[in-house]
Amino acid sequence: MKQTSVTLLFAVSACCFSVYGTEELVVLTYNIHHAEGMDGLVDLDRIVSIIKDAGPDVVCLQEVDRGLPRTGGLDFPALLAEKLGMQAFFEPNYRFDGGEYGNALLTRLPVAGHHNQALPNPVNAEPRGCLTVTVSWNGLAIDVKNTHLGLNGQERLAQAEAIVATLGDTPVILAGDMNENLTAPAMQRLTVRLKDTLVKGENTPTGTVPSTAPRRRIDYILTSSLLEPASSTIFRNDATAVASDHLPYRVVLRKVAVQD
Repeated sequence: MKQTSVTLLFAVSACCFSVYGTEELVVLTYNIHHAEGMDGLVDLDRIVSIIKDAGPDVVCLQEVDRGLPRTGGLDFPALLAEKLGMQAFFEPNYRFDGGEYGNALLTRLPVAGHHNQALPNPVNAEPRGCLTVTVSWNGLAIDVKNTHLGLNGQERLAQAEAIVATLGDTPVILAGDMNENLTAPAMQRLTVRLKDTLVKGENTPTGTVPSTAPRRRIDYILTSSLLEPASSTIFRNDATAVASDHLPYRVVLRKVAVQD
């Protein structure tokens, strides 16, 4: 299937997001479950509220609808861009019921380009993709990759291999729902090239699913060596416990200090 993209630009709301040019880059990943919460209600506004509270510069969302009957035919990327005051890039990986479903990336940073990579589908399952948006931050061009790997282990490993094959010298942030634990084969393949960003401390929560009682961590933000985490947060509260079946994960990144 031919892939299409949409790019939308709205004015940035400075009260909600950090100031461009700071030394910290805030990235959020969130599987929003097409905005259907654990209460069975579709409510995009509570997803928007959670994103605003996290104050990100870049937002990677999975399970995003556009024009699907189950979500009232709404154009989620356009609505998110308008409500958040950010550019939205959306790539449908799966078309059904007259609409589209895929990954969306929103940012307030300058963008140099974007493209979607169709990922391998060796078991003939739901089509998957990896959306790459190249942003400019503090003199760096960074490839931000947003993906949602498959439900089958063979599928995930093939998809991880395909993503790794695209990595070059440009700094990379890879975010998304990887559908497996850090020690599983696909994640092990990814972390040969990219670093996990979870900053663990005493009593650090690590689970992201299910949102009501998180026991497993399957949502990640990984980076190449030029970036390092200053802090990380899995948002678990009354709002996030109901808004989706996943919890959102945020990391604050800094450039790695260059040694003389």
